[in-house]
Amino acid sequence: MSERIARALLALASRALGSRHRVWAQAMEAELSAAVDEGRPLGFAIGCLSAAWRELAFMPEGRFALALHLTAVLLIVPMAGVGLWLGAIGFPYLSIGNVGIDGFLAGQSQQLPTLLVGERAMAPALTLMVMALSVGQFMLALALVDRNWDRVSSIARFNAAALTTLMLVTAILSVAGGLVLVMVAAVAVETMALVALHWWRELVPYDDWPDAARIAA
Repeated sequence: MSERIARALLALASRALGSRHRVWAQAMEAELSAAVDEGRPLGFAIGCLSAAWRELAFMPEGRFALALHLTAVLLIVPMAGVGLWLGAIGFPYLSIGNVGIDGFLAGQSQQLPTLLVGERAMAPALTLMVMALSVGQFMLALALVDRNWDRVSSIARFNAAALTTLMLVTAILSVAGGLVLVMVAAVAVETMALVALHWWRELVPYDDWPDAARIAA
C-alpha cells in the first residue's frame, strides 16, 4: 500500500515538473525502486513532491498552476461548501428565526417559513437551485484545475444563469434578498479571477506547460 501511495505522489511530482524537467522526473522514478528496497518509499516520494512544488515558484507555468489551485481551493470550493450548507438549512425560504445566527448555530433557531401559503410550492425548487449552484461550483473548481477552459466557460455560464434566476425570484417574493446579493458579489469576484487567469494563460509560454496541462488546454 505504501508503495502505491508513493508512486501516486511521484506521479504528482512529475506532473508538476512538466516537460522541461523530464530527466529529473525519470531519475526520481529510477530512485524510487531503491527507496522501496530500503523501506522508505513514502519518505522519498514526499521529499520529491516537496522539491517539485518548491520548483514551481521559479517557473512561469508553475506560478500559473499554483494560482489555479489556490483559486479553486481558497475561493471556489469554500463558496460551494457555503452553498450546500445554505441549501441544507432551507435557504432561501426558511429564516434563521428570532435568535440570530449565533442561536441558529447553537440549534435554537425556529426556522420560520417566510413565504405565503400560496407561494410555498416554489420553495423546494428554490432550494434545489441553490444546491445545483453549489454543485456547479465544485465542478467549476475541477474544470479549472484540469485547465479545461471550455468546461470552465460552460459551467460559469450555468452558474451565472442559476444565480440570476435565484436573484430575480427571491426579489419578486421578497425573501433573502440581502444574502442573495452577497452571493452575487462573491460570484462577481470569482468571475473576475477566472478572467484574470485566462489572460494570464495567454502569457504563459505554451511549450513550457506540463504535458498533462498541454493536453487539457
